Amino acid sequence: MRTRPLTLALTLALSLAAGLAAAGEPTTLLGKWMKPNMGAPMAGQDFATLKTSLSLVASKPPPGDYPQWASIATAGAAAAAKQDVAGTKASCKQCHDLYKEKYKKELPTRPFP
Repeated sequence: MRTRPLTLALTLALSLAAGLAAAGEPTTLLGKWMKPNMGAPMAGQDFATLKTSLSLVASKPPPGDYPQWASIATAGAAAAAKQDVAGTKASCKQCHDLYKEKYKKELPTRPFP
């Protein structure tokens, strides 16, 4: 049976789309918590929820070498309290730049919160 080019293209497109969707899913329990508690509120500019969530993150630093974890999250909570989008996003970026890959490697199954 011959595979038609359109069928092959559709199959390839669906496989690629599924792979991209899976690549965007969080791989840690913290990431799974962050998506609804930080990602969605950030998208909707729900600063009260962001302040609460960032304060919680600040209060639960991971064990090990994460020395700026609490101060970065506290700065993010303060920015959220002022409804400062740029400041809130900057704290998220700073923490992710410093710790995301390290956390994923060291603590993928750490319960959160």
